Amino acid sequence: MSGVKKLFGDAALYGLSSILARLLNFLITPLLTVALTKGEYGVNSLLYVSVAFAMVLLTYGMETAFFRQSQREGADAEGVYSTAMTLLLASTGLFLALLVMGYRGSAVWLGLAEHPEYLLWTGLIVAMDVLAAVPFARLRAQQRAKRFVAIKTAQIGLNLVLNYAFFVFFPAAVEGWPKLQVGYVLLANLAASALMMLLLSPEWLAIKPARFDRSTARGLIAYGFPLLLAGLPGVANEMMDRFFLEALLPRGSAIEGVGAYSAVYKLSIFLILFNQAFRFAAEPYFFKNAQGDLRQLALATRLFAALLAFGVVAVMAGLPWLKYFIASKYWNDLMLLPVLLFANYLLSLSTQVSLWYKLSDRTMMGLWITLFGFALTVAGNMLWIPAVGIMGAAYATLLSYGGMLLLSLLLGQWYNPVPYDWSRLSLYTLSALVLGGLAFHQPGWIAAAATLVMLAVLLRSERAIIRRRIP
Repeated sequence: MSGVKKLFGDAALYGLSSILARLLNFLITPLLTVALTKGEYGVNSLLYVSVAFAMVLLTYGMETAFFRQSQREGADAEGVYSTAMTLLLASTGLFLALLVMGYRGSAVWLGLAEHPEYLLWTGLIVAMDVLAAVPFARLRAQQRAKRFVAIKTAQIGLNLVLNYAFFVFFPAAVEGWPKLQVGYVLLANLAASALMMLLLSPEWLAIKPARFDRSTARGLIAYGFPLLLAGLPGVANEMMDRFFLEALLPRGSAIEGVGAYSAVYKLSIFLILFNQAFRFAAEPYFFKNAQGDLRQLALATRLFAALLAFGVVAVMAGLPWLKYFIASKYWNDLMLLPVLLFANYLLSLSTQVSLWYKLSDRTMMGLWITLFGFALTVAGNMLWIPAVGIMGAAYATLLSYGGMLLLSLLLGQWYNPVPYDWSRLSLYTLSALVLGGLAFHQPGWIAAAATLVMLAVLLRSERAIIRRRIP
């Protein structure tokens, strides 16, 4: 139990980082949804979808591979770190060279002929974030959560300040201030990423190219490459719906549909941050204790599901206030939120239960699981978007995440059985679905009552742990 207490303590600290970062980032949302047209917001969303794909491709599983290799008994953690960073520096340098040579032609192909600099700036953001991935993983592996939190918060804080400066302060203070619109979003992100790189200076100084080891490099690539293959369809599951919307909606409204879908999706951030915070703490803990009692993993999963379930109902109950974080022009599309929120509940559980294939070195299983989800994403979007518009993309997301969770559970119980508490996991999931739906359709006192009922269910179900206060 003490191990689980430590895990949730770390998750709380990373959660603070995630909450602050997401909150600061979320404060940009009302600004951008007002300052940008639906079409401009759609372009911005598609650019950041491209960032997500590029991040998976250019990190090629190195973050998780570093965790696994450095946590092995007797491993030279600093040697593994230097080897991983040498690989990333070489591959990212090649990416930057190709970007500088070809960004203008690529911008024309991507429909950005009027602003090829957008693609260059986006590529620079990607390069810095890729090079920061393993240093941040090193901080997590060393359990230096406070430094991790400080850097992330500073990065997002500068991004927030610059966005408001570009869109609010400077236009009011400087006559004739140019309207770069999406360009300002990218420049703010670029400056924030540069600050992040500066604050990570001690991690750069820890890189010793002389400690590069070919055998370690082969091990890192062998472990990480299946994660790359799994990651690409995984990102596609999360992001491809924007591209399908652009391709399948009527030509005149497609990019606006992308903007509306992306704006409403932002409201699910409050649930996603629980998943991110827990993942940051869970991976180093379970990799370090990979041979430990799987009952701890089962307990952590159960408590995580309880937290997520309460989050679903709380967000639905708070929607009358939360909706003001996006411009009123998007409120007619809020019917997307219950589907997207529950889909992200399933995704978060899928992320947690999928630890089994990382702990047992069966990373190729991750590829098959995400390919299955990708197939569901493609089929669902192609079937439902022409029929029901942007709601079809939400249904496809729900189908994909639910399918991935089910397949991961089935394979995990076959290869590396974890003694999950199925009755309580089912109770929390069903309660989130029913009470969350009630809170959405009956705002006000009924929604508040649904939240209290959800809390009562959790407190009664977990009363034994609450009494022990996780000693």
